[in-house]
Order: sequence, then C-alpha cells, then structure tokens
Amino acid sequence: MNDSKKVCMKWIEIIKLRCPLNVDLRLVDVLLNEISTSDSPTDLPDHLVGIRAYRHSMVETDLSIHIHWESEKESQRKSPLGLRISSALRNLGLLNHSVWVETTAREINHRPGHCADVE
Repeated sequence: MNDSKKVCMKWIEIIKLRCPLNVDLRLVDVLLNEISTSDSPTDLPDHLVGIRAYRHSMVETDLSIHIHWESEKESQRKSPLGLRISSALRNLGLLNHSVWVETTAREINHRPGHCADVE
C-alpha cells in the first residue's frame, strides 16, 4: 500500500475584458451557461473547480472571469476552455488572458452574522 498523498496544486485562469461600452452581463451568463450545459459532465475538464464572473465595482465596462482549477500539477498554459471563452469575448474590447498558480493560502474564519462561505 502506498501512503503517499497526492499534492493538489491550485491555479486560476483570469480573463479580463475592458469594453468601450457597458458590458451586457446577460451575454456572459449565456456564454457560461452554454459551456456548462452544452458539455456533458464527462466532457468538462476533470480538474475544473468552478468559473466565476466579476464586474469592476467602479468601472462598469470592466469584466473579469476566473476559471479555478485544481490538479496534481499546475498548468503553465491556457486551457482549451479558457481559450474558448476568450475567443467568444475577444471582439467586445481589450482582452487579457493569463494563468496564475497559487503559492500561499491562509484560511480566514468568518465572524457570525456575516456572509456564509460560498462552495
């Protein structure tokens, strides 16, 4: 029996979009919904943890999509899924697509009465 533990690396793809006009967030919802429903669960990448979209709090034309991954080895390349999302958004404005590897993490306990953890 092998007692060695698998070391999971966490990494993230960040796709930032700056549009000349306000971003219609429904477009992003439709895009992400199509990705999650058009592929059967077996077609989605094994190491995909989740996808989250954010809008800038002050600049309404800025959008950021974060694709969270967890695997035994971090990726140094953009995923086919990330490239697919980038391609769909490319004509809307300036796009930056990058890969980041987690180096340090600290868990913070939430105080009672504040927002609960999101799974």
